[in-house]
Amino acid sequence: MRVEGLTVALRPRSSWEATDLGFALVRRHAGTIWRSWVLVTLPVFLLLNLAGALLDLVGLAVLVFWWLKPVFDRVPLFILSRAVFGAAPSVAETVRAQASWGWRSMLPWLTWRRLHPARGLVLPVDLLEGLKGPRRSERVRVLQRAASGTSALTTLVAVNMETMLSFSIVALAVMFVPIEFLSVASKAVWEDLLLDMPLWARLLQNLCYWIAMSVIEPFFVGAGFGLYLNRRTQLEAWDVELAFRRLAARLAGTVPLLVLAAGLLLATALPGPLRAAEAETAKETPEQQDKVGGVAAETVEEDTAGAAPDSLQRIFAGEYYEGDAEFRAAVDKAYADPDLSPKTTVTTWERIAPPDPSEPFKPVSPSLQWIQTVGQGMAFVAENILWVLVAVLLVLIVRYHRLWLSWVGDRFERERQPDPLQEHAIALPDRLPDDLPGAVRTLWRQGQQRAALALLYRAAVLRLDERLGTPAPPGATESECLRRARRLGEDAYAGLFARIVRCWQAAAYARRLPSAAELENLLTAWTEARTEARSVVA
Repeated sequence: MRVEGLTVALRPRSSWEATDLGFALVRRHAGTIWRSWVLVTLPVFLLLNLAGALLDLVGLAVLVFWWLKPVFDRVPLFILSRAVFGAAPSVAETVRAQASWGWRSMLPWLTWRRLHPARGLVLPVDLLEGLKGPRRSERVRVLQRAASGTSALTTLVAVNMETMLSFSIVALAVMFVPIEFLSVASKAVWEDLLLDMPLWARLLQNLCYWIAMSVIEPFFVGAGFGLYLNRRTQLEAWDVELAFRRLAARLAGTVPLLVLAAGLLLATALPGPLRAAEAETAKETPEQQDKVGGVAAETVEEDTAGAAPDSLQRIFAGEYYEGDAEFRAAVDKAYADPDLSPKTTVTTWERIAPPDPSEPFKPVSPSLQWIQTVGQGMAFVAENILWVLVAVLLVLIVRYHRLWLSWVGDRFERERQPDPLQEHAIALPDRLPDDLPGAVRTLWRQGQQRAALALLYRAAVLRLDERLGTPAPPGATESECLRRARRLGEDAYAGLFARIVRCWQAAAYARRLPSAAELENLLTAWTEARTEARSVVA
């Protein structure tokens, strides 16, 4: 990794400044990132939705696409990791690299690491460093030490932004509806797009999510990469290393010139004093030379002869350690630095005036006894209120557990002895009775409500086949029958058929039986529709 090739200003940043750095990198290379993103993700999105439409599993298609997010995160990370060192790849290079780059690290990210809250920070460790085993664990632990919270919050913000943006795209279409038609449009949206969503609406909903994900996900990856760069800068002092390298490069051309200039100065300065010394020596008389030079020579010879070898060592040692006191003071100051002897300050709460164990316990003053009595009474009442609330909460949980915890209800139903009507198939006549409303009322009065609704639903499906002129496919579900009923257009029977189907679904799957009045309304509407059909035929 060439630190000197970085195109960003290296300096220690806070975690949120690092995320801003990642956003800036994404904006700088936005064209390459989003063109590559569309070329990689759009074909996968179309294939998944095509398979979901053929298998009637459109919801599963968008779930699989969401689960493949770590695979798609390689696209912006590949561009940013190279652009930050001055080698931004092209769109073609990025798309070609997705066939081989980073696949070895994808299996963990698609299984047990898929829901990692700090994916944006940790994913570069696998894709850019390729560490495995204990080395990777240690690297991840060190990187997360000061940035895991910010990375997790960034993930949470990105998820919420994707959700809000996808719903906002749907709400944008509603904003174009005129005010006078808003209630009718809202009702149509509720009935056609929410209660029984058609295929085109589900595909359009998936497309809205793809757009929202395409807008937010590159910024999420950029924020994680910015945190990763910042942590590497803090841990490995990239900014200091880069400063030294730039200083060395700047001084590389000036050092030879300085050495040459120093050599020239020494060459011109040294011969002058030597010639002066020779001239002064020549001017001295022999007596002066004997007087000065002889005495000096004798003194040096006597001192040298009388000095022991260890005395010479002490002299040179003293000259070498000149300023020993200052050096030792500097050493002591260095050892006193907190970095070499770290200390931890622990703050605890203590009483300002701790009680003296030797003093006897002083009872409460009689004048203040009423305060203690009132406090004890309030504590007793509060404790009992809490216990009553706990009991009420338990009763509500047991009473309404089916509404919020359906799997508990299913388990209780499996443990309970099943009803014979739930265990055996409903016996229906091969041929529909001539008086269908009367037969339904008879079954209802006999306590066979489920059989009565099943008979009504069967008759409604057969009448729908008569209206359309084509039989329903074998094994057709309620939703498929409702879609077939839409072919009737504005026919009143289409609305009646939808009411019968919803009533049957509530009884068959949610075990919510209609009231006798609701059933009577359905039978009355059935008779009226039958009468209208006969009059039209006549």
